[in-house]
Amino acid sequence: MRGRVAYLVERGRLELREEEVREPRGSEILVKVRACGICTGDLYAFLGYPVWFSLPAALGHEAAGEVVEVGPSATRFRRGSRVAVLGGPGFADYLVVDESYAEPVPEGVPFEHAIGEPLACAVNGVRLAAPRFGDTVAVVGTGFMGLLLVQALSRVGLERLAAVDLRDERLELAAEFGADTLLNPSRDDLDRAAAEVGGFDVVIEATGSPKGVDAATRLVKRRGRLCIFSYHPQPVPVDMRVWDAKGLEVLMTNPNRAEDMRLCLRVAMRMLARRVFRLDKLVPHTWPLSEIQRAFEYAATKPSDYIKGVIVP
Repeated sequence: MRGRVAYLVERGRLELREEEVREPRGSEILVKVRACGICTGDLYAFLGYPVWFSLPAALGHEAAGEVVEVGPSATRFRRGSRVAVLGGPGFADYLVVDESYAEPVPEGVPFEHAIGEPLACAVNGVRLAAPRFGDTVAVVGTGFMGLLLVQALSRVGLERLAAVDLRDERLELAAEFGADTLLNPSRDDLDRAAAEVGGFDVVIEATGSPKGVDAATRLVKRRGRLCIFSYHPQPVPVDMRVWDAKGLEVLMTNPNRAEDMRLCLRVAMRMLARRVFRLDKLVPHTWPLSEIQRAFEYAATKPSDYIKGVIVP
């Protein structure tokens, strides 16, 4: 059996290649990919930012699909099982992954809403940020990941949950998902907003921008917890005097700090089943695998109507 795999071959250019699909071995499963999200990290590579891999590279790590074959020692799934997986390449017709890196997709949830890796990242981010019942928390940046964080944090029992973004339409979504304080830095005074609550106990930066780190630093209280959730493709200048003066606890809350992302995926699928995570308004754009070049070109322009794009082979 053969299948297509999308490769980033040079800056700004993806290429579909047809390759032989290998049989699953041991506890592996062969998954027919039904959906794979376009990660910001994929976009950074497409735009030519420095990344941790060399080209050509097969991209895509936010996949969900249907099991079509199981390895001889696989026991968790059977043919026809609907799964979200950690691993890739996901921009492909098929992928092979060990069954321990897959979790069942809740019944009734479409594949494009069950892209497991970003949901697992949101679970990991909240678990590492560890806000306490009654804390004040701010999420700086309400893109796709920031809005997932807002959804999860809205169930924690916070005294205040603030969302910070330059786009009012994103802030409106954050309010719908449970944020009770909306701050647009283009018109709202962040220092004043922080002073009203004595500074936020926990601030999560989810922008990938140096300005986002600066805004998060302004909002967090003295001896508060500053969480860097997003990946930053470029060096970020930081005024260590401010961090020092505030006595901050600074945490990286990305997957590299995860105890086990497989556990986070398991929790994410349970929360998806309970509608803690709701993706119906977060995935407005889908493209077939044959149009992946157009999909990346569109996503890279950051149009106002774009939140998350998904490839559906």
